[in-house]
Amino acid sequence: MTTPPAIAAECGATSYDCALFYVGRHEFAAAIRYLDQQLAAAPRDLKALNLLGIALTGAGKRDAANERFRAALAIDPAFYPALKNLAINEYDAGRHAAARGHFEQVLTLAPTDEIANLYLAEIHYGAKRRAPALVHYEKSGRRFAQDPRWTLHYGRSLLDAGRTKQAVSVLDQIPEADGASLFEAGVAFGQAGAHAEAARFFGAARKSYKDAYAAGFNEALMRIEAGDNEGAIRVAQELIAEGVRPADAKMTPPAELYNLVSRAYEGAGRIQEAYDALRQATRLEPKAPENYVDLAMICVEHGNFDLGLEIVDIGLRQLPNSWVLYLQRGVLLAMKGLMSEAEKAFETARRLAPEQNVPYAALGMAWIQTGQTEKAVEVLRGELPRRKDHVVPYIFAVALLRSGVEPASPGGAEGVAALRASIEANPRFAPARAELGRLLLKRDRVDLAIPELEKAAELDPDSTPALYALSQAYRRKGDVARAQELLARVSKLNAQERGDDPDGELRRAVVRIVREGTAPPRKPPGEQ
Repeated sequence: MTTPPAIAAECGATSYDCALFYVGRHEFAAAIRYLDQQLAAAPRDLKALNLLGIALTGAGKRDAANERFRAALAIDPAFYPALKNLAINEYDAGRHAAARGHFEQVLTLAPTDEIANLYLAEIHYGAKRRAPALVHYEKSGRRFAQDPRWTLHYGRSLLDAGRTKQAVSVLDQIPEADGASLFEAGVAFGQAGAHAEAARFFGAARKSYKDAYAAGFNEALMRIEAGDNEGAIRVAQELIAEGVRPADAKMTPPAELYNLVSRAYEGAGRIQEAYDALRQATRLEPKAPENYVDLAMICVEHGNFDLGLEIVDIGLRQLPNSWVLYLQRGVLLAMKGLMSEAEKAFETARRLAPEQNVPYAALGMAWIQTGQTEKAVEVLRGELPRRKDHVVPYIFAVALLRSGVEPASPGGAEGVAALRASIEANPRFAPARAELGRLLLKRDRVDLAIPELEKAAELDPDSTPALYALSQAYRRKGDVARAQELLARVSKLNAQERGDDPDGELRRAVVRIVREGTAPPRKPPGEQ
């Protein structure tokens, strides 16, 4: 083929130069014609074979391209540009094992090759091998910024390694207009527990993400988790004012947004506004029990028991078979001292949900406080083999100890075993650790009691029973200074909680069990 002079002048002095010119313009058919001409004259031209493979790949002829790459490697196995391009084609075809072998061979020939490192990082990431993926991402220069998926994967790998600051630097490379990638970055930070950074990325995503409500809801949620309640309130108010809603929502805005902002109001100490937000949520979704539950719990925590009962009764008219509402009703009655009525509500909750553990804690409290301790011990002991949670073993141990067993007796040992089972099921349940520490102290096992009481005080710094018992333990050990320090902390708290109000302590523990056991599942970031 004779090259027309005009074209030759335009594209270059040689057939290879013209092919390179047309590849750069993605005019692959023209490039292939020039490369065929070049290889007809010089069939062992490695650069021409490699460029022909690239042109054929661009033209959608991957198998033919791979033949050219392999032909170049047959001539010179160390010609790594062809090996790298072959590896990329194998990767794009989904043959990752073959691609990995080729890329690793490339790195034996060119250890600093950024593209080979990037693709190896992606292969390891896809196989959930985050540590080796991170090693290769860090050797890829700034190649990761060429594709938002690569940027996200690099950022997630850094987060998995606990390197949040570096992850921020990487994920900040996502363009402002790429709302989808910004949203996914927010999800990644949220899952890693970096809530403030998650909120920032969700906030940035609101400008261009396809679902502005999801981005805004998650921004508010992450601000709450980060302790920025006022910021969460501002975001929620913006969404409400703008009428933003999810695509499948029947109302603008949805009840879940009012429920969310109520958490922020409560966290900010704006209790009346928290009440109002949850009342609006119950009006918007009268069949959603979580709104009544959350409102009742605010009433419990702020001593507004009559309002709580009013709210729960409204909910029960809508949801007459809701065990969680009966449970909340019982808690409110118990807080008013109406233990017989509370017991009836707890029994109803147990009948409606016999598989649930929380009603047993509430019933155990009611039985103990109405003088039916032996009944509590008998019923709860029967439930122990069927329950693998922290609730039943804890309330059983409390009932057993309230029944008058001696700490050093076999009954005391049974209480220790039950409390250890509770802690094993939930190591962060402070009441069980406090109860175990005090029981061990009574059994003269001071060295065993102290770690449990220390952990209880760490998990619940306002637990005066744990602090008081811990001061006694250190006094027994002869550490008077530490004992006095703990007593000073106790003196700053309510003196009535020093350990001489066992019924109040039990009620507080049960309220916590109810709060944690009936709280509706919160949507993690990204699930809108």
